[in-house]
Amino acid sequence: MHLLYVDESGDTGREGSQTSTFTLCGLLVHHAEWHEALASVKRMRRRVHDKYGYPPHAELHASEMLGHSKEHHGVKRGQRVQSVLHAVEMVRKDQRLTPLRVIVVKHNYPRDVIRAAWLALLRAASGHIASNEGHPLCSAPGLAVICDDHRTAPSAAWLGEINASLELSKLLLDEPFGRDSKQSPLLQLSDLLAYLTKQTVEPNSLFRQSHAQAMLKRCEKLFSERGITIVIKEEGSAFAPP
Repeated sequence: MHLLYVDESGDTGREGSQTSTFTLCGLLVHHAEWHEALASVKRMRRRVHDKYGYPPHAELHASEMLGHSKEHHGVKRGQRVQSVLHAVEMVRKDQRLTPLRVIVVKHNYPRDVIRAAWLALLRAASGHIASNEGHPLCSAPGLAVICDDHRTAPSAAWLGEINASLELSKLLLDEPFGRDSKQSPLLQLSDLLAYLTKQTVEPNSLFRQSHAQAMLKRCEKLFSERGITIVIKEEGSAFAPP
């Protein structure tokens, strides 16, 4: 069975929205490797604390870590940037974690944005699971989805439609459920990847500066090497760049 941790960046609105894209990111991990993956994250947090001073108990919340505050949890922004680089590199090197992301260009897409994003994300996750022969410790298929706050979760009204169109009835376990990201390191990493992806396509003032480009390049390297990226520009235009 696989676990899929999902978070978003941007909003799904069109009228009056300050963003032109909506991003949904997920980290996929097999349950047999969940403990090892979590231990890897905890080791990373200890290294980040030792090198840059970012507390191991503090949430890796991207918008706060990379905000305008001179200090966050007593750590200066330059050190927080280094912490983010370290976290993304850990995900890139940990083969137990598979990153997935969907970017929807809202203004050109006439249908429900979050529905389209979830449909594409679950399709990518189920395709990845199907392409593997199964874990040596457990080959039974299954997918449980954990979201940051239940607002991210797909609506129950059309989850059945997604199940039918993707034939997930034998894979998806129950409905996606929300969890407080403060208590989930893997949700925090999903938030980080979603935020960096958003800045790649719609950079704010920080990411328009050359010294911040390293974070975006690190994120893009992660996805180009072993992640899955899906871009939806208009109806019927979903594609996954190589």
